[in-house]
Amino acid sequence: MEKPFPSGGRRIPLRQKSIAPAGAGNQEAMVKMRQFRKKWLIAATAVPVLAVAAWFLFHKGEKAADRYVMTQIERGDLEAVVSSTGTLDAVTTVEVGTQVSGRIAKLYADFNQAVKKGDLIAMLDTSSLQMAVSEAESSYVKAKAQLKQAKQDLDRIQYLFKENIKTQNDLEQAQVSHELAVATLKSAQSSLERTRINLGYASIYAPIDGIITSRAVEVGQTVAASFSSPTLFKIANDLKKMQILAQVDEGDIGQIKGGQEVRFTVQAFPERKFGGTVSQVRLEPTTVNNVVNYTVVIRVANDEGLLMPGMTATIDFIVGQAKDVLLVANAALRLKPSEDMIAVLRKQFAERMGQRGGAPGAAPAGAMPAAAGGFPGSSRNGGNGGQRPKDAALVWYLDGSGALKAARVRTGISDGQQTEVRSEELKEGMEVIKIVNLTPEEQAAGGPRFRIL
Repeated sequence: MEKPFPSGGRRIPLRQKSIAPAGAGNQEAMVKMRQFRKKWLIAATAVPVLAVAAWFLFHKGEKAADRYVMTQIERGDLEAVVSSTGTLDAVTTVEVGTQVSGRIAKLYADFNQAVKKGDLIAMLDTSSLQMAVSEAESSYVKAKAQLKQAKQDLDRIQYLFKENIKTQNDLEQAQVSHELAVATLKSAQSSLERTRINLGYASIYAPIDGIITSRAVEVGQTVAASFSSPTLFKIANDLKKMQILAQVDEGDIGQIKGGQEVRFTVQAFPERKFGGTVSQVRLEPTTVNNVVNYTVVIRVANDEGLLMPGMTATIDFIVGQAKDVLLVANAALRLKPSEDMIAVLRKQFAERMGQRGGAPGAAPAGAMPAAAGGFPGSSRNGGNGGQRPKDAALVWYLDGSGALKAARVRTGISDGQQTEVRSEELKEGMEVIKIVNLTPEEQAAGGPRFRIL
């Protein structure tokens, strides 16, 4: 029924919307909508969780990379050496000089010339020496005639003395004159022999078989032998057998033994390595700038003739060798532990104390136990009173979860950069910690501080 507006107009009837009951198609759409909303909420929740986890793992790895510098364990051969330097020389070298003064008249040998024992290699001017021989011969003849006259005088005086013509004083004077003549003759004979020997010294012969390595004179040069014998030649006996005189510091000389293998190089052949053997360790020390050195003689074969006298050799004495062993950088063995590493050691020490029946619990604050690693020979095994053996060390690494771990190792020989290690925990290819980057707080505190139990 239509009701008129107060103004008298007509009222338009409202349309009635009929709501029919939901059919099967509408219900299925509603279910799909609810499932979609549920999946979307799960996905929206999982994304932040995964992002947080990824961020945590990334920054954890980044933190470990910033905290530690790693080095890889290798397997190979190792040699421990003592380094030194020395000078090559022939085993036997003879300096040839002259015992008389004079002018060099002739030279019969030159540098690098092979000579035999007894070969004439130089000649001095013999003019003055021959004159000295002539004078000595004259003096000898004169002394011989004087002796003859003195003998005749003595015989005559003895006869006259028997006849009571000459006195006892005359006889004694004749006897003295005869004795003086005998002595004068002996002196003249010695002088003659000496001048003849000096004349022989004017001819200079090779004293040994060998090679002339040095010639210090020229023809016409005057040599004076008044105070010392001047050196004219140097003859090396056999350059196929040479030696090195090496200077070894007193701190290393205890590792050098006779028969030890030696490897060396020379500047002339820098890529070539030569070998030798220690033949002698001389007991006489030499001190230079308060450093005590000892001379070590090394025998060297020079069959190819490549080595020359005077060459400087850089020497490695091989004092130890190891084949197919685990090798770790020395920096990893000298690592100064950080506070977190010390905490790991305290925890291990406390656990071992509990296993041994001691009072369980953490180690004393600030203490780093010497026997925490449980090395054989430590106090744990009734060994040396708790002192860690000299060849025992700790090597740090990160396990699969990124946790710090300490591996107990026994050290062997070292070449100064790498050291042989023996351990059941370490394997070839593992990465161990070489350097710990300290935090600003640790740097301000001067690094970790601890005391040895």
